[in-house]
Amino acid sequence: MTTTNAAAATTDAAAAAARGTAVTGRVAETGGVFTVTDTAVARWRQARSLVFLALLTFAMLRADPRPAPAGRGLAVIALVAVAGVAWLAMTLRDGQQPRAAAIAVCGAAGLALCALDTRGYAPCYLIAAGTVAVAALPVAVAAAGTALAAAGLTAVLWARGAGWTEPLVWAGSLALVTLLGVVRRQRDEQARQARTVAALDERARLAREIHDVLAHSLSALSVQLETAAALLEKDRAADAAVLVERAGRLARDGLTETRRAVGALRGDPVPLGELVGALADGYRADLGAPADVTVSGTPRPLDAEPGLALFRTAQEALTNVRKHAPGSAVSVHVGYGGAAVRLTVRNSAPATPDAAPPGGHGTRGTPPPGGHGLAGLRERVALAGGTFSAAPDGDGWLVDARIPG
Repeated sequence: MTTTNAAAATTDAAAAAARGTAVTGRVAETGGVFTVTDTAVARWRQARSLVFLALLTFAMLRADPRPAPAGRGLAVIALVAVAGVAWLAMTLRDGQQPRAAAIAVCGAAGLALCALDTRGYAPCYLIAAGTVAVAALPVAVAAAGTALAAAGLTAVLWARGAGWTEPLVWAGSLALVTLLGVVRRQRDEQARQARTVAALDERARLAREIHDVLAHSLSALSVQLETAAALLEKDRAADAAVLVERAGRLARDGLTETRRAVGALRGDPVPLGELVGALADGYRADLGAPADVTVSGTPRPLDAEPGLALFRTAQEALTNVRKHAPGSAVSVHVGYGGAAVRLTVRNSAPATPDAAPPGGHGTRGTPPPGGHGLAGLRERVALAGGTFSAAPDGDGWLVDARIPG
């Protein structure tokens, strides 16, 4: 094994082990997202490091000239054992302090072997220690330790009569290990941060879906049941039965919404026209008010994110009409353009101020509130790359969403 080949192989094996155990040991500290892939990669890197350790140990103990179990040879055998145990600890132990101690022991044993053994393999222990130090310790500490190891190795090899070529090659290898280790560490940190951001984005997406399903279904269900209870107290059983039946339909619709949300999270296409039509049908059936749906362009299935964002826009707009202007005439338009899909929902003032069903508010011309519903729609549409607006329009209100798709 040549000097340069030994340096390259040691760097690869030790860096692999260090990065692998660093991932498994620092997930809680970094707040990163730990995946099955991380586990498999960590185990593979550890296995490679252990294989190289076995090969290096064999070379130290079996290659000619073999160290005799006496005198200097016995010291070489003992140091190989100490360095091997330290290597195992660097590879398999978690925690910064135990690994720092193992790194120091492995480097010291390697330096002592460089003074006793002339076959050229001993600096591999220093390379391994420096690589793990860069991966597991603070960068400043690792750089200082690597510089100290390079200076000590150069002095030992020069004092042993190795000339200048070999010390310079090994010192340069240690410097290269430090540089590559810093780059790999930054890359791994960026990958962990990217996974963290992705997980936070997915949490926000789930939160929006939970709000949209539960806020619409459960709030409407609660109103119907509370109103039914009030009617029963007034001995209006027939009216209460109607509301109970409506509550049952709302519960079934809520289950359907939940299944639809799960499908969208899985990436299933969204039939926007069909879903918007169902919303309008429900509005007409519940309020006895006109609700028209028009479609322009060529309808097409939409990807989950833009399709669900437009459907939630229509759903939230109709819910706000139910709450704040029940009995209003509603017009919904879905326009399929070449590069985008536009959804508009407009309501006029209700025909009569008391057009609300039992339990409704009947507040004429009241604009939708700026609560979590509209804020969530703005966020959802923006994430899908679109634009969203909700503003007064004559005697009613206009909600407008445009999303590429």
